[in-house]
Amino acid sequence: MVEKFTDNDRKLVIEELERIQKTKLTQVKPSRKLFCDENGLPFLIFGGKEDWHGITENGMRELDNYNKEGAFVVVKKFKTKLEINVGSLSVFVKNQSKLSKTKAGGFQFHCITTEDGLYVEEIPDLYCNKVAEVYFPNHKKDLSRLKEISKIINIEVNDDAPLTHSDIQAKLILIGSYLNYRTYTPDRGKQSIYGTLGDLCSEKEVPKDSIPAVSIDTVRFIDVIWFDEEGYPTHAFEVEHSTDITKGLLRLYQVHKLRIKLYIIAEEENKVKFKKELLKNPFHKIKQDYVFKNYQELDEFFESVKKFTKVQEKFLQKIVL
Repeated sequence: MVEKFTDNDRKLVIEELERIQKTKLTQVKPSRKLFCDENGLPFLIFGGKEDWHGITENGMRELDNYNKEGAFVVVKKFKTKLEINVGSLSVFVKNQSKLSKTKAGGFQFHCITTEDGLYVEEIPDLYCNKVAEVYFPNHKKDLSRLKEISKIINIEVNDDAPLTHSDIQAKLILIGSYLNYRTYTPDRGKQSIYGTLGDLCSEKEVPKDSIPAVSIDTVRFIDVIWFDEEGYPTHAFEVEHSTDITKGLLRLYQVHKLRIKLYIIAEEENKVKFKKELLKNPFHKIKQDYVFKNYQELDEFFESVKKFTKVQEKFLQKIVL
């Protein structure tokens, strides 16, 4: 479980904002959310793992008295980090009538997360740009698998042998793992030229903490999925080696609300059909979210990662010596 937004979390955020703004922030007591910089510029700071936030009636009245621009700060808390998003405080105050009221007379609002920030659902014009990510002091990226993955990537294989569906999945898994994504496939028992797919993946099951329950049953049947450190899916791949490309598009469509990048991996000759299918329902609604990549493009990506692992190992060995 991720705990609530603590005083220590707020301290980390204040330190980062002071670093960015090159100023000192002072708490405006008794409020725990309101701060001012050395020039009197107000900073209203909300934080937590949830998307709901609130402010008391007295707190809003105090903001009315400032009658000046300031920083509206919403901090999204994750297991490993804090994401700091900043927007216009004056827009928030001027549109307070659009916020719903609490039983105690306070105000509440909800935030909708986007790729590079968030916005307030009740005030769509209030957009907050993501300005920083603060990782918790005890957080360290797990790089233990990189050496093992590097060895597997550099296994010499017979280039003349035709690739199977599992071989293509394996390449996607290995690339994702080396880029430090968490990786998953439902085809754990299938064999590839690089080994059993289940042994190549970092995840035995779909990470459930960061995915809505309604989406899990669909997600777990995607050919290959990459997840970030928090367990949020970031890239979904359907390999259409010998199956109907429409089925792959449908599986991906069912997870598009997760704001995930949707990839079809197939022979170049299938690109024409891919484009035609995107003109049909329901795909045309999100056609900008679909990406087609052929096997040659995947191989080029794989070879670039393969080359990098060799360069990295050679460089680091020299540093050690």
